[in-house]
Amino acid sequence: MKKIFRWYLQQNMGVVAISRELNRLGIKPRKAEHWKGTRIHKMITNPLYAGFVRWGGEMAKGTHEPIIEKEMFDSVQETLHQRNHKSRQLRGPNYLSGLVKCGQCGAAMHVTYPGIEPKTRFKYYVCNTRYNLKSCDQAYIRADILEASVIQEIAKLAARKDVISSQVDDYVEHNRKALPGLEEKREANHQEVAILGSEKQKLSRWLLGNELTSQAVRFINAQIEELSEKEIRLQKQQWALEDRINDMQKESYNAETIADQLQGFVTAFPDLSDGERKLIIDSLIERVQIGKNKRVTAVLRPPFASFGYLSPSLAPRGIPPLSSRLQ
Repeated sequence: MKKIFRWYLQQNMGVVAISRELNRLGIKPRKAEHWKGTRIHKMITNPLYAGFVRWGGEMAKGTHEPIIEKEMFDSVQETLHQRNHKSRQLRGPNYLSGLVKCGQCGAAMHVTYPGIEPKTRFKYYVCNTRYNLKSCDQAYIRADILEASVIQEIAKLAARKDVISSQVDDYVEHNRKALPGLEEKREANHQEVAILGSEKQKLSRWLLGNELTSQAVRFINAQIEELSEKEIRLQKQQWALEDRINDMQKESYNAETIADQLQGFVTAFPDLSDGERKLIIDSLIERVQIGKNKRVTAVLRPPFASFGYLSPSLAPRGIPPLSSRLQ
């Protein structure tokens, strides 16, 4: 554990580099086959390792023996903040970041620069599984071509009001049938999140109110981490359910208005700031999936359907320009 904090602080290793090194050394995490950068990030930002617990939004001194010094933990948090700030300054306008998924293994895809000269090399989307574990053969996807082609397909859809109208009708009917089941799932999810929160509080009270051995602290710490990870997953599902249910409960959709809005987005896109472009794309696109042979399927948020799935006349092969142009 201390080694992870030292690597991050003293050897200037990032969370992804640390996860790759642990995987290379054959060191496995609890209840998982491989380390991931997200898991490393959760560890180095968890005050439990410095002898503290989170309570009511604040940090309180625990009764357990710390694994690392508070000074090292604070230094890691400061370094993390500085690196994130620098990363935001250097990050370019990657309009589809966070939306691109690998259709072969299901992992997210992020932007990377595989060349040597930063000023001349192209940006590519690469599968996280391929990048971290070398266990997926998904191709590198040119970012500029992918992003431009997705915008082009939105423009095509905006020009097809008949297709939009048909999709809206299908979506409204689908909502009518699916809404009761989603509401039941939302309630069950809400109850499970509440139970997890109660269990975490009980474990935190143990850390605060009892003299515990280091072995017991490690065990309770692992239990809290496991509950937190499950709680985060469920909370994300809960937010998604809430958004979907709220959207379904809208009384009607106007196909012509939707078409006009899409066309307005395409027309205004060149004049928007990077932040405005990213904001609008995130509100419009649910995900962009890269399948075998670089086949791309762009899925718009409701009430739209998947390109090339419910609208074969619009794009029978996903986004055709990408099949030959992606490098």
